[in-house]
Amino acid sequence: MSQREHKKLLLICAAGITTGLLVRSIEKIAEEQKIPIHVFSAPSIVAQQIIKDDTIDAILIGPQISHEVKRLEDLLNYEKIPYRLIEKDSYKLLDGKSILEQGMKILKI
Repeated sequence: MSQREHKKLLLICAAGITTGLLVRSIEKIAEEQKIPIHVFSAPSIVAQQIIKDDTIDAILIGPQISHEVKRLEDLLNYEKIPYRLIEKDSYKLLDGKSILEQGMKILKI
């Protein structure tokens, strides 16, 4: 399956460190379950540029930076990219399975 056949899910957090850890967990689970998804992360400071430059199918935002939703909301609505805050407990526990499920719901896969 080509990369574009995979849905692209962007995880955003303050520095990209926590979401970077989550990406590895989510990608491993997705690969084991043969889910066509490509997950990557970015710090909130560069998210706007990534959204403009890349094709993103959905975005999950770390709960500690919920204020970033206001800053990105117009662009996300303009680009028609669905987004949600990552559930606090899943984020705190680095629960890749739960976060993957949350991403799949907004991606409708």
